[in-house]
Amino acid sequence: MKHQYTAIIIFLTIAMTLAIVPGSGRVALAGQLTLARAKQIALENNPTLASAMERINQAREAVNQAKADYFPTISVAAGMDYTEKTKNAAAVFEENKYTNQVSATQILFNGFYRKYSNLSAEYKEKMSLADQNDAKRLLSWSVAQAFLNTQLAIENIKIARADMAFNQEQETEAVAKEKSGIGSYSDVLNFKTKVNSANFSLLSAKQDLNESTHGLAVLLGYENASLPDGMNISELTSDEQNVITTLKIGPEFDSQIEPLVSARPDIKEASIAIQDAQATIQMAKSSYYPTISLTGAYGTTSGETFHDDDSMGASLGISVNFEIFSGGAKKAKVSQALAEKREKENDLLDTKNTAVSNIKISIQKIATAQQQLALQTENTRLIEAARDLVQKEFNAGQASLVRLNEAQNELVTAQGDLSSARVSLILALEEFDYYIGKNINPV
Repeated sequence: MKHQYTAIIIFLTIAMTLAIVPGSGRVALAGQLTLARAKQIALENNPTLASAMERINQAREAVNQAKADYFPTISVAAGMDYTEKTKNAAAVFEENKYTNQVSATQILFNGFYRKYSNLSAEYKEKMSLADQNDAKRLLSWSVAQAFLNTQLAIENIKIARADMAFNQEQETEAVAKEKSGIGSYSDVLNFKTKVNSANFSLLSAKQDLNESTHGLAVLLGYENASLPDGMNISELTSDEQNVITTLKIGPEFDSQIEPLVSARPDIKEASIAIQDAQATIQMAKSSYYPTISLTGAYGTTSGETFHDDDSMGASLGISVNFEIFSGGAKKAKVSQALAEKREKENDLLDTKNTAVSNIKISIQKIATAQQQLALQTENTRLIEAARDLVQKEFNAGQASLVRLNEAQNELVTAQGDLSSARVSLILALEEFDYYIGKNINPV
């Protein structure tokens, strides 16, 4: 019996820590939502990726359609034609003629059109796969920005609450001093005002959190733009920042930029598009060649009934069709395909140049963000220590109320800047991964 109770308790514990993902039918663990987990959920649930998958399915079916050209076309025809008999008609004239025939056509040669048509379809399938990966890259970047906005809002809430608590404590002391006759009522009013200001900042931060959370929920694919019950955004921690700031990106990355760029999904898609354009050129050139087909048929087209065995027969032949003149359409089609290829080559070059520029700028952003975070961390520590000293001096009557207000304002500003610096570093790292296409596989 004891083991049964233990099993029930374990089951209930697991059930209470699980939350069903709305609209997906999948199960997601409740609890702290980290950035990596947010990306994973978005890549599983977001409808945009479902649309990209359908485009892949379309491309695969286009490949099957292209492969069908290698097989013969078999047709069955049956029908009846009625022609009214006139006075001058032959004596054996039949008003009704029946068609009952099976025919087959096999293209033997069409200027390699089938070969390049199949290549083009396969290229388009690869492009669809690359497009899906690029959609994942864009989605992961959007999730990172939305997630970090929520974390920044959470930090701002903590700062506003701490500011309000500090001023409430000072207000309490000011009231006590005023009652005992050693303080002024203006001090009380000052701290009341500061409490209200902190509360105003708190309300603004909560609104920012509310907006960013709903935006994040949409990216994660949750219905009603709301996170599941029991799922909370993880907060920024100093341990996390210590790990992040150990990353060093130096000049050696310059020699690795080209392979980083080439591995990006959108660059891959653009490269495959050029191959597809080359296949399109060959398809256009195939019109300069004749089309040779093998045809065969069995049946009748002039039977007196559908089962007129006397008129049944079989035929087999080869047909050659060669278009001698088309008003320049063939030449124009080839020129159009060549121009399309040149366009795609220029687009690829421009995309690569932009990607290289973005990567270099991103590397510098990371280095700058690391330095700024280190400076702001030290600055915040110093300002907090200074505020504490001013607070002691004010309580001892050695510092003015104006100086205490300044010290507290400086601390609140420094804490906000520190949170922004932390988020900026993480965002810079995410941006770098986005530019090199490495942000679609969250750990």
